Amino acid sequence: MWSHTRSLELLVLVATVAPAELVRVATAFGPAARPGADRGRAARLGLIGAHAAYLAVTALAVAVAADGGFAPAALTGWRAGAPWLAAAAVVGAVLVGAEFAVGAVPRLLDGTGRPRLSVHRGGGPAGGGYGAAILVTAVAEELLYRGLWIGVLHERLRLPVGVAVAAAAVAYAVGHLFFGGLAVVQKTLSGVVFGLLLVVSGSLAVPLVAHLAQNAAVFALAVRQDRGERAAGGGVSGGREAAG
Repeated sequence: MWSHTRSLELLVLVATVAPAELVRVATAFGPAARPGADRGRAARLGLIGAHAAYLAVTALAVAVAADGGFAPAALTGWRAGAPWLAAAAVVGAVLVGAEFAVGAVPRLLDGTGRPRLSVHRGGGPAGGGYGAAILVTAVAEELLYRGLWIGVLHERLRLPVGVAVAAAAVAYAVGHLFFGGLAVVQKTLSGVVFGLLLVVSGSLAVPLVAHLAQNAAVFALAVRQDRGERAAGGGVSGGREAAG
């Protein structure tokens, strides 16, 4: 049994910020990235490790919250009507375009050329493993950043709901820091939208469906991008969109 302190809730939340970043950094700059190393294997290890880190941290955080007696109601509210779920799917797909628009701004401002929609995927191929990973991670991220973060900050620590939504969005976005500062801005936007969907609907299923729809659209774009790169004989391009 956990010995509860006034700061236990905050300690749990802080421990869940960017759980996959160390895995991504280790994969990108560790032994697997040295000259002569199998880059394909490194990419697969990074993909598996990063998403496994999200699942492990989410499971542990939810377990600690439940055992510590501060699991918020936001984690258990799943009822939502079909109109809400349909609207959430549309919002998730639209968010892909919104993130692209945010990513296009710097290139439009500095005149470096017409922006091109591309997807960050950590150097790995856009196969079934990648698709499954980003969809499963979407579930973990919604449990963690919308269910636990917003629930604890608003229900337990009595912060205004707008502050809770914003803080959860930033925590979620920092988990994409490896892809660059622009990705953090993009994911902060999506995080705020997911948080608002939770608040206005009262159901965690709504932002979850939106997140799944967004990642499904990203996967479809990644598959298309992968085919184009193979046809052109090129490598993985940098992206304006960071999946996850």
